[in-house]
Amino acid sequence: MHFSSVAACLGLAGLAQAHMEMIYPPPFKSKSNPNAGSDVDYSMTAPLDASGANFPCKGYHSLFGTKEGASVADWAAGGSYNMSITGGANHGGGSCQASLSYDKGKSWKVIHSYIGNCPGAGTTTFDFKVPSDAPSGEAIFAWSWFNQIGNREMYMNCAAVTIGGGSGKRAEAMSNRPEMFVANVGNGCTTEESSDLEFPDPGPDVTNDSQKTAGPKGTCGKVGSGTGSGSGSGSGDGNGGAAPSTPADGSAGGNNGAAPSAVPTQTQPAAQPSSPAAQPSAPAASAPSAYVPSPSSVGNAPNSQIHSPGGVFVTVSQPAEATGAPAPSAPAATSTLLTMTKPAAGTGGQPVPTSVGSPE
Repeated sequence: MHFSSVAACLGLAGLAQAHMEMIYPPPFKSKSNPNAGSDVDYSMTAPLDASGANFPCKGYHSLFGTKEGASVADWAAGGSYNMSITGGANHGGGSCQASLSYDKGKSWKVIHSYIGNCPGAGTTTFDFKVPSDAPSGEAIFAWSWFNQIGNREMYMNCAAVTIGGGSGKRAEAMSNRPEMFVANVGNGCTTEESSDLEFPDPGPDVTNDSQKTAGPKGTCGKVGSGTGSGSGSGSGDGNGGAAPSTPADGSAGGNNGAAPSAVPTQTQPAAQPSSPAAQPSAPAASAPSAYVPSPSSVGNAPNSQIHSPGGVFVTVSQPAEATGAPAPSAPAATSTLLTMTKPAAGTGGQPVPTSVGSPE
């Protein structure tokens, strides 16, 4: 019984360590790689070091360009291919990415993201397309995996491949594709347990087979470019499209394309003239006559009209309706009506009579 218990424990321990590994294309130092020779890593299923010391490719990308790191697959840009993952513990699946590097592992471009059920139990195959504008030449292909259940880890295997001539341009240029997502390797970014990782920027080619996703935590690089940033090109405050408040001075600030505020801008009405415009004079024929006193009495002009035999009368304008002034009364029957032409002010001329008559 004791022996059986020990054997069972050893078996479970072995199963716990038998995670997952890529077998096609065969990675550097894999027992599946015909170029590996005797330099084989029999723990290819192990995750990357938690410190990130062996990122990327468990450090095996250094074999690229050597006999042991020779190309194991020939792919054409624009062609459809697949990768195969196998192992005994898929930790509930999770999320994976397929990426390419053309600078010996210094940078990576994602060509396909798989969210949920990656990898499956046993041996599973995942399809992808090589971008049609992928450069021709030697490259490193990588499979990276973030498990759903268990320790927060990152798994990664890499293989040398040869990319042939492309078939044309893509809507999403190779250079614009996102960088490989990196977490759980001492870089300040971690993933949530019991959920499939929702990549911040999965790229244009995505397979989603998840029932529950969660984004990463911590400092995880830039967020995906498929969502809006909220920073305006004008003088707006980058509030993600919310309608800005109306500027105090009524000027239109940059609002990032958002609808303007529904409250109209208040404007100051134009200043009113200090006095109403003068009304045009009525025709002389219908204007009433008013008495004009002698020069000696101008300084003490009475409030009411004065009637004096022999007085002088001149034609005056009808008062404007807005002034409310009473119309002048008709002169007394004994008065002499004299119509005069008044000289221009400041000329020093005397009034000249134009007609003489008696009031009716």
